[in-house]
Amino acid sequence: MSASRKRAGLATPGLAILAILAGLLLVGCGDESDEPEPEPAPRPPETVHEVPELPDRWRQQLNRAGGFALGVPPGWRARNQGISTIVRSFDRLVAVSITPDRTREANEVALPDFATRALVALPGFEDDLSPRGEGRYDHRYAGFEARARGTATGTGFEQRLRVVVLRRGRLVTFTVVIAANADGGRASERIADRVVRTIRSRPVTRSPARGAG
Repeated sequence: MSASRKRAGLATPGLAILAILAGLLLVGCGDESDEPEPEPAPRPPETVHEVPELPDRWRQQLNRAGGFALGVPPGWRARNQGISTIVRSFDRLVAVSITPDRTREANEVALPDFATRALVALPGFEDDLSPRGEGRYDHRYAGFEARARGTATGTGFEQRLRVVVLRRGRLVTFTVVIAANADGGRASERIADRVVRTIRSRPVTRSPARGAG
């Protein structure tokens, strides 16, 4: 199979992540008790967690609206889409989507449940996705991942899929989707893991106005 055909088979993750998260929270927040819920503890202030020292020629990608930053390898492309960021490998065989959620409801869902539900809910595949593995994800923040394989609708190309959920205390929960072409991209997928491990949160800020000095 040619490299161009492999690239064509890779769907872009993250385009429907916000809708998925909203659906997960609606499903997970039912309350069968009539007892009033206790007042939640005050949310601690969010401070800047600096991106760790990056390898040579890597650059930092900042998403002000999403309140996070990460490292991007040379030759890889990163683009902010609102509060989300999409990163693509130089060979276009791997794509990474990062989406934060700072709601109390998101931060109360157990990480294994969050990861599994998000994986099963990923759109754009011919059949229902079934997790093929899960486990703790090594990161500065609490992390958990769920894995599956799926065939992209309309192309017939198979992809390796991983949903990684990262949580910084009671401040923010990140949903990270790593999609790799099943016929290649192993080396780029390993680099994608290094990208994910650089994710660090910071307070949400507005982008500076154009023309501002």
